[in-house]
Amino acid sequence: MTDTQQPADAPENKKKNVLWVYLSGAMALTIVVMMFLPNSGMGGSVIAIYGPMLWCGIFAAALARYNERNGWIGFAIGSGIGMLIQMISQFV
Repeated sequence: MTDTQQPADAPENKKKNVLWVYLSGAMALTIVVMMFLPNSGMGGSVIAIYGPMLWCGIFAAALARYNERNGWIGFAIGSGIGMLIQMISQFV
């Protein structure tokens, strides 16, 4: 007896899963909003740059994979945008 059904996350399944795009986008938005709020805990230290770079990068990678593009290039672009937003938030 052969099983003809495939798991929901099989590579052959063309149904796109947008859950990771929403989750990573919500985290990236949370981090970016916290950067612009005074006394939110993000601070102005050099270490604070890793949060926006990481979450904006993960969001851009998830978005790129959702659009069937290279996730690593999306991560690099998102990390650059996160770093730029961090620099802008220091002047605002």
